[in-house]
Amino acid sequence: MVFGVFNSQNIFSRNIQGSTIEEKALNLFKEVYSYDDLKINLYRALVSEHNVNVLLVGPPATSKTLFIRCIQENLKNCISIDASNASGAGIIEKLSKNKNAKYILFDEIDKLKKNDQANLLGLLENGEVNVTFKSNKIRFKMNDPIVFGTSNSKDRLSKPLLSRFQTYYLPEYTDEEFILVSENLLSSKYNFTPSISNMIAEKLLLNKEKDIRKVLQIAKLIRPKDSEMDVLSIIVTFLKYQETEETEFN
Repeated sequence: MVFGVFNSQNIFSRNIQGSTIEEKALNLFKEVYSYDDLKINLYRALVSEHNVNVLLVGPPATSKTLFIRCIQENLKNCISIDASNASGAGIIEKLSKNKNAKYILFDEIDKLKKNDQANLLGLLENGEVNVTFKSNKIRFKMNDPIVFGTSNSKDRLSKPLLSRFQTYYLPEYTDEEFILVSENLLSSKYNFTPSISNMIAEKLLLNKEKDIRKVLQIAKLIRPKDSEMDVLSIIVTFLKYQETEETEFN
């Protein structure tokens, strides 16, 4: 099974370090804490010569979106679709405009209506799209695309759609793991010290905000010369103005 290794360099927008599949997989997904065995399977899916469909399922704060972001930031010929904010017609239009895309990323695919899920069955099966919107027939074929999706649960996914994915369930991080996830991500992405990373994660946990997206939102406000008091002020102000009602994150 070496074809993927030898053919994989052309698919990446930057050089992924490593001489083995395992090393390359860990470097590609280095921002994601843990899941080392899963990283290898996902890397194999990306470099496969076949059309592969992968679904990451799990509650919020399990790094599903981080996996997708790593793919989006490092692979060429890739398009991303936020299914929670896209109409069925809008998705088909985007696919039509990017027929040569090799990698299609659906974040929160469970937010799609059942009719819109049905419109993706051909795409997942053999790259074909054949749908009708208001008497307008749309038909085209993509070249064996590799599809990745995320979903908070399987409950809202149709059985035909689910059957076309190989599914991986990601359990929720513990509080301790959330701190380690934040430290690993912020060290890799922004060269933050463990103390700053831990401060952000711990303050979010105290505010019952176990969400990696908010870790990143806070991190983007911090400058290299900021003191710990500056960082604390940023976090406190950020949390002060957050909504108190629960919001579903992927």
